[in-house]
Amino acid sequence: MRILLKCLQAIFYSTNAILIPYLPLLMKSHGFSPLETGSLLAIGPFIAIFAQPLAGMISDKIGAIRPILIALWTLMGVSALLLFTTGEQSVAAVAVVALNVFFLPAVSLLDALMVKNAEQLNETYSSLRLWGSVGFMLTLIIVGGQFDAWGGVHALVWIFAPIWIGVFVIFLIMREPKIEHASEENSETRLSRPMLRRALLNPSLFIFLGLIFLVAIPHRMNDTLLSLHMEHLGANSSQISWAWAVAGASEVIGFYVMAKIIRGDRLKQLLGLTALFYAIRWGLYMFITEPWAIVALQVTHMFTYVVIWAGSIEYISTALPKQIAATGQALLSMVFIGLGGLAGGSIGGAIQEHIGESAMYAMGVVCAAVAWIGFMVWSRRSNVEAVLQEV
Repeated sequence: MRILLKCLQAIFYSTNAILIPYLPLLMKSHGFSPLETGSLLAIGPFIAIFAQPLAGMISDKIGAIRPILIALWTLMGVSALLLFTTGEQSVAAVAVVALNVFFLPAVSLLDALMVKNAEQLNETYSSLRLWGSVGFMLTLIIVGGQFDAWGGVHALVWIFAPIWIGVFVIFLIMREPKIEHASEENSETRLSRPMLRRALLNPSLFIFLGLIFLVAIPHRMNDTLLSLHMEHLGANSSQISWAWAVAGASEVIGFYVMAKIIRGDRLKQLLGLTALFYAIRWGLYMFITEPWAIVALQVTHMFTYVVIWAGSIEYISTALPKQIAATGQALLSMVFIGLGGLAGGSIGGAIQEHIGESAMYAMGVVCAAVAWIGFMVWSRRSNVEAVLQEV
């Protein structure tokens, strides 16, 4: 089962190696401007804001994740096929939105499934998730080296097809562990309204999601617009691929380390420190204009995205009941990928087009710095409250 889960992670996140670097370039080939590209790539995550918690609640209600994943993956594949093969701009616009609407809930449900399996196998989420980064990195290296030779954006359908098929086959053959029976004190084994209400009315959850949203805005902006930014700096497709490959390689190292060191009692301080690293990272991106230097800077991905994501997954899994694990992961993805993608893509695209890319990353510095302050204040307040309770 471990091998199957690691293969699933590797192949699933190979999808991101196609979508993140090359979707902006594909949209450009369809005649969309940077602002239009950023907006279209943000509309899908915006709609997914509603689709993600809905998919999570349905999954928790039926007590199974895999059937919902299979349905979402099928619809995502149809959308990708339309996007990669159409010659009509209007069809491409609808297809790229639909692709994100179906893909993003699948990401959060897969995270919930990995947490579920990790507990049963006595593993950590990070130890499984690092194989997704391995797949992401290897796919970028292979595709980046041959992208132009294979036909560029016009060959994306043939590059994407085997990845999609591999994930679909594993979804069909894998088994999903059942939620443990509830104790006598908690007889609820599946999602219920009282349980959901208790969890969602927790003030700490709102604070956490609000701070994560601030971090997500510039991160998702960079995901959406880095390829165009590098192209404006004179980078070729190989350099763009290497930029994402370096990020993927750094993820492998980062998730491996996080699997060893992550501790629930220090999460708030860790997340705050990561927000500070984000501010430093975006500050460097403001001033550096050499494409290969940008490629090198992508190694900072391990100190920023990996830590914030693994830490957030850990926080959600410990702060919410196991019976609403899928809903909790969906909420996290809704904020980080959905709301963050909407704000980052649209605001970042507008700033890039009308003011410039330095200003775009300056906005990232401000967001990350405010999040850092927020995490530090929240952590200190929590420590004071804990001391007062002991007294």
